[in-house]
Amino acid sequence: MNSNLFKGNVISLVASVFILAELIVLLDYGLNYIFSLTSKVLLWIIFIMAIPYLLTYSRSKLRKDYLMRYPGSIAVILGFIGLILVTINLFQGIYILLIGYAFEPIAGISIFLTLNAANKLYSALFFYGAVIFALGLPLYLYDLGIIAIIGDIVKIIGLSLLVSFHNKLKIN
Repeated sequence: MNSNLFKGNVISLVASVFILAELIVLLDYGLNYIFSLTSKVLLWIIFIMAIPYLLTYSRSKLRKDYLMRYPGSIAVILGFIGLILVTINLFQGIYILLIGYAFEPIAGISIFLTLNAANKLYSALFFYGAVIFALGLPLYLYDLGIIAIIGDIVKIIGLSLLVSFHNKLKIN
């Protein structure tokens, strides 16, 4: 696995842990807790990590890398706008964040296609976990946030395996 792909996976893994913390806090305290200082700090940490995530994966020579560059850039821009609105306590920011996260699985297709050549199980856990996570986010509006948490945990397991066994994985 090339070093940029490995670094992207590490950044994604760390961000996923912060995301999991945010998801659990919101599940425990309710969606309006997103306007608390704790939640805002977690969201800003996650956003700040999105920039090196995008840049590192974009330099990784991914298959169909345009799927990372364009949808990934849109996700970061929408995430920034949504986060600004959440920071000033506007509920519309949540909707924009949700739209931004909808682009994550699209951007992840290029990572999946690249990593799938190295290990089908680990890459599937990572990718499908991300899909379940992204699809589960809007379910917080219906008190079903556990779906996003399950997806994030599956994604973390896949990323942990990819990071742990990076030296043994051969990317074509």
